[in-house]
Amino acid sequence: MSNIVIKNLYKLYNPNKPNAFYALKNIHLNIDDGEIMILKGISGSGKSTLLSLIGGLSKPSEGEIMIHEQNIAKLPDIMSSAFRHQEIGFIFQSFNLLEGLSVYQNILAPLALTTLSKETMHERIHQAMQLANIEHKKDQNVSSLSGGERQRCAIARAVVMNPQIILADEPTANLDKENSLMFIEILKKFKALHKTVIIATHDSVFDDLECIDRCVHMRDGELVE
Repeated sequence: MSNIVIKNLYKLYNPNKPNAFYALKNIHLNIDDGEIMILKGISGSGKSTLLSLIGGLSKPSEGEIMIHEQNIAKLPDIMSSAFRHQEIGFIFQSFNLLEGLSVYQNILAPLALTTLSKETMHERIHQAMQLANIEHKKDQNVSSLSGGERQRCAIARAVVMNPQIILADEPTANLDKENSLMFIEILKKFKALHKTVIIATHDSVFDDLECIDRCVHMRDGELVE
């Protein structure tokens, strides 16, 4: 069963100007519940733009993005934000951590907008840290973490709301080989949890992995057969 259905998707930047260009053109894509999919392409191919639209961070110029039978492309900003908070976990290339705060405090941040009890919040954070293998650093300031540790903190923060859909934009771009392999181990955990994961990358470390269900290639804003 597809829990993400994309139809006739376009993203036009700088409309009605001489430098107008389509970052995405005529995208049609179904992504099944529990599927782990790679969006592969060089920089500028449109893969990060597509992730941004699926996650509701921006809106398409045309087309539909149906998630759980809801067209998120048509949601008002406040509803889009709420949907994103509940349903989507983001793993950014630059980590986007709150500098000056501890690992625990960074992971707590998404839960601060909920009405969960302190006990439930603590349990959620504990589970997220365990999944990302960062619990041993919970009281450490994120500013002092290594690149791999920062990413594992970001992963824990992304999953603490228990989203079904996880979007990762170039997750290994700033990692060495050892930490890239650690990310793949976490990816296997997502597979076991039946999470839907979409990874935008051009890294060959993801080639031929058993936990990857499909690789979709992009070029010049279009899907390549």
